[in-house]
This record gives sequence, C-alpha cells and structure tokens, in this order.
Amino acid sequence: MKFITIAFYLMTTIALYSSDKASNITTKSAVTFNTLCAKCHEGQCSGRLTFDTGSEAASNHIKRYSDDTNISKKEIKEFFTLLNYMKKECLLFMPNETKFNKDNLILFATASHKRYFIPLGVLKKGNYSLELEAKENIHFKLEVISSQFDSYLDEAFCPESKGKKIDFSIEENINYFLRIQSKKSLHLKSLKINGPL
Repeated sequence: MKFITIAFYLMTTIALYSSDKASNITTKSAVTFNTLCAKCHEGQCSGRLTFDTGSEAASNHIKRYSDDTNISKKEIKEFFTLLNYMKKECLLFMPNETKFNKDNLILFATASHKRYFIPLGVLKKGNYSLELEAKENIHFKLEVISSQFDSYLDEAFCPESKGKKIDFSIEENINYFLRIQSKKSLHLKSLKINGPL
C-alpha cells in the first residue's frame, strides 16, 4: 500500500494545470475562486457571467462572493482572468508552486478559513482513503474533484468520526483536488491520503 501525504505533494513537484493567460494568478486567488466561483460553473450557470466589458463590470459580483471584504483590485482582475480561463478551457486552475511544507495547509484556505482547495496531484486509478484532523470540533463538507469537475467524493465530516477513514475511488489518472467547506472557521492540523489500496 502506497502512503501519500499532502506534505509530500507540496514539497515536491505538483503536476498542475497552467496557462499563459493565468500564469500570474496567486494561490490565494485560485483557492478562493475554486472554492466559491467554480461552483457556478459546475452548476451550469456560468453562462450568465459573461462579462464582456472587463473585470470592472464584474467587480461588484466578485466582491459579493469572494469571501473577503478586503479584496483588492488586483485580486478582482485575477478572479476575472480565472473565470475566462475556466469558461474557455473548462478546467480548474492552480498556479505552479513548490514553496510549501507540511505546515502550510493554510495557504489553501480562504481568508475566513471556512473553505479550502488543496491540490492532491495526479492520483492513479484505484481505491483511496482520506484521514484528516482539524483544530476545531465542527462539521464540514469534503469533496474530491478532478480538474475536469468530475466528483469522486462528496461527504460530510462529523467530529464524532475523528480518526475515521473516508473512502473514495478514482477512475482515471489525472489531477485531483480536495475542496472543504465549513460554516465556521476551520484550521487543518493534518491531512493524509492512503492509496491506491
């Protein structure tokens, strides 16, 4: 059984999608976009968000849904770039980063710590189990999705199941991401994926 840890992926080469147009997007913007805005695309309502006049026309919409009251003009432009990238490519985007260590899961959290978007890298076809530990004793939602928006896990995590493994299966060898959503602030202490089993 191969043991995979998030720390391993973050400290080594992570195979993530990149784009010339989106190459300067920060991890913060990509995480926020993929935990919030990408849901519109998955819900097939992104057709209403065709802001042909540029990022300024979308600024109010972006501010409303960005999960950050202090969002900057630069970040608004990054969200707009990601929206166009996703609408044209139909793929999730994360910038290429290699400056991570096991203590930096916080990099993949939104400002409120209510949402995370964590790159798992390319996972091989097979069965996996996921274990995580959080500082808070609260409920939250876990999703494992592919770079093409296919869902492989969509489950609630209960405090009572601390240490309990959550199983899921992968059908193709492509990039996968873990999306976490909580109603209250959440601080991850550890995250492990066992597999393929």
